[in-house]
Amino acid sequence: MADFKVTELDDSVDFGNLKYWDVVIIGAGPAGLAAGLTTAHRGLTTLIIEAKDKPGGQPQFLYADKRIVDIPGFPDGITGEELSERVYRQAVNALVQFRFREELTEIQDTEETEKEDALKRVVTSKGEYLCRKVIIACGLLHYPRKLPALDALNSKKVYYKIPKIGDYQDLRVAVVGGGDSALDAAVMVLHRHGQVDLIVRRDHVRGKADTLTRVKADGGIMHTSCEITAADFVGGEIALTLTDGSTHNYDLVIVQIGFLSAKETFQRLDLRLSDDGSIAIDPYFETSRRGVFAVGDVHGDIKLIAVAWAEGIQAAIYAFKEITSPFWLNEKRLRDQKIAMIGDKISQAAGR
Repeated sequence: MADFKVTELDDSVDFGNLKYWDVVIIGAGPAGLAAGLTTAHRGLTTLIIEAKDKPGGQPQFLYADKRIVDIPGFPDGITGEELSERVYRQAVNALVQFRFREELTEIQDTEETEKEDALKRVVTSKGEYLCRKVIIACGLLHYPRKLPALDALNSKKVYYKIPKIGDYQDLRVAVVGGGDSALDAAVMVLHRHGQVDLIVRRDHVRGKADTLTRVKADGGIMHTSCEITAADFVGGEIALTLTDGSTHNYDLVIVQIGFLSAKETFQRLDLRLSDDGSIAIDPYFETSRRGVFAVGDVHGDIKLIAVAWAEGIQAAIYAFKEITSPFWLNEKRLRDQKIAMIGDKISQAAGR
């Protein structure tokens, strides 16, 4: 799908006095940054709103020191922090504008229009922004799943994100969880001369087999079919009692058991949701509300950086097409529906 109207933004644009933004993006993680780069490179005024104090999303806030090795183009891997900084710098160079420490409150429909395009009003904890299109890319990172027994300790030795390297060097660490994030955390500790016990609720580890092999080869200890029944302080260490009756002492605990869905936020936005609480989208990443798109972890099953990038780019191009070619998306939908109907008739005829 070629873009024939691509024009980059002029750095003389007075972003502080715009009547409206072409696109407002919610979230400065991989999907949001990729979407912003794409719209800005196509000459659309673009604002990204981020609830945290810096960009990057999950790679920045959950595993800044982790070396990511499954992104094409980085044969030696790249840390979450470095990757986030690079993409953010690229977005700034493209004249994407940012507002940090602002949380989305609601998205309002308005009676104002621009070239027959009904404007939306994005309301945040600090302001309001009129725009033609909205792309939701805030991920599902609002609330990490927590364990009551550990929360009751109210200790800085309990982490729900990957600590910085100096926080676990040469220490004995309990990692709770059996997914990729838990295995990655275990590898990072082991490679810093630490000791790791992996506590897994299921009877098997769900993460990548090769990472599990590395954990075992480096001396990681597995406790499967186990949960934490009690936690307490003993001589400055955290003592964990497991369902098998054993008790083990650790210098710190890293919990990696996933995140709660931001379902309440999505419901407040009056968006149709899928059965799992994620945002329902059509083949063009548009939600049940016209002009509001959703990309990345807010709807997707495959939660990878490369996938988030791809979805952000696709949704941005669809938004661009809607803005520069009125009724384009509707016409494409009608054409696709006709093709599907023809395909159904052919299938029915062949089955007779």
